[in-house]
Amino acid sequence: MHRSEVQLIGPCGDCGAEIRLDAERAFTFGARGVLCWECAIRRGGRYDEARDSWIEVPRIDDLGNAYD
Repeated sequence: MHRSEVQLIGPCGDCGAEIRLDAERAFTFGARGVLCWECAIRRGGRYDEARDSWIEVPRIDDLGNAYD
């Protein structure tokens, strides 16, 4: 894949890792907030594969309102 074809969501609000929309799952929140999969799970998120939805959302209260 050419470098210009990679679609980034942005940096994880916790660890800062760049999250690729075309290759990674993530938890989005607010207008621009996103957590990488690892941080979302570490923060208590639980994902139901069969329903393709979060059954318990990750804790994001300490991230402030920078993403609203």
